[in-house]
Amino acid sequence: MHTKVFREMKYRRMGHSGLWVSEIGLGLWKWGDPVYDGSRIGEHEGFRILDHALELGVTHWDTANSYNFGSGNSERLLGRYFASREKKVRNELVLATKVRNSVRDEHKMSQDFSPNELGSSRKYIIRAVEDSLKRLQTDWIDVLYDHFPDNLPDGSWETPLEETWDAYNLLVSQGKVRYLAVSNRTITQLEQESNALESVASNPSRRIIGVQNAYNVLQPFKLSSLKNLATRSDEKDFLDYIEKKQIGLVPYIPLAVGLLTGRYRKGNIDTSGRLSDQAGEEWRDEFLTSRNLELVEKLNLIAKDKGCSLAQLAIAWLLSHDAVCSVITGITKMDQLKDNAGAISVSLTKSDLAELDKLIS
Repeated sequence: MHTKVFREMKYRRMGHSGLWVSEIGLGLWKWGDPVYDGSRIGEHEGFRILDHALELGVTHWDTANSYNFGSGNSERLLGRYFASREKKVRNELVLATKVRNSVRDEHKMSQDFSPNELGSSRKYIIRAVEDSLKRLQTDWIDVLYDHFPDNLPDGSWETPLEETWDAYNLLVSQGKVRYLAVSNRTITQLEQESNALESVASNPSRRIIGVQNAYNVLQPFKLSSLKNLATRSDEKDFLDYIEKKQIGLVPYIPLAVGLLTGRYRKGNIDTSGRLSDQAGEEWRDEFLTSRNLELVEKLNLIAKDKGCSLAQLAIAWLLSHDAVCSVITGITKMDQLKDNAGAISVSLTKSDLAELDKLIS
């Protein structure tokens, strides 16, 4: 794996492109206005963390237009940050955002949306990106993700794929977007979309260079599917496919919504963490299982033997895969940033990886 180093951080290329991203990415899912939108961090402490992320070389920042219940406030927070810093800051960053869902106007607690104010139509995609640029107070997006597949219950695409990807191709031609990626995809969807983009692209450089799927050491099988029906064999097939196609993998929820930080242990469940608040209700049944809690205890012992934190071990395991270019970590506190960034120094031997693989199979 060829890497570069900037400040204290290692960098890898994202897929078949010339774009270098920091191995540790900064996820901004719970960033916004805590009083208003259910987020966990606002501007005051957020700006301090963003400044320190730059000092550490953590320059891959990831958000979405609809984070925090469709408020758009994660993008707005970033926009105010960019407006308050010199232009060099924006130039250093690889800024990623996603479009697909509806987004409320600022300070609107509820809002009606027409059928054309979400989805993957040319009309919505172009408008959504223009709105994101205004919220982010920037002229371009480095990596634009199509957030969720535009599939109907029978698996067909609601919007013709050629229309969707022609809109993305246009945005690259206009200079509003630099690179294209997708999130929450299966092999079949990736194949269909790659072919559609190839059919409408202005030139061969217009390609899907990244895929952002859920992936962590507790649920490795979920990489290949949003459902719980997948297996470790499906995981391997997915990794083999994207390596063959030269599509970079950007794992999200790498710490299993906080379970791999050690905050949730058998007999000691953190009641202030993400899994305990209202927004985390949908995750609790999935993650807070006896199997996962027992596995956390075993992983914690391995981390102690390696002289690293549980979170660092989990991130290092992800970075041991050549297909992974950057790991998106949902940081809301300064100590989390420092700890997660330290994962790049954790070296896992073949014996370590074999032990982990046996443990999670």
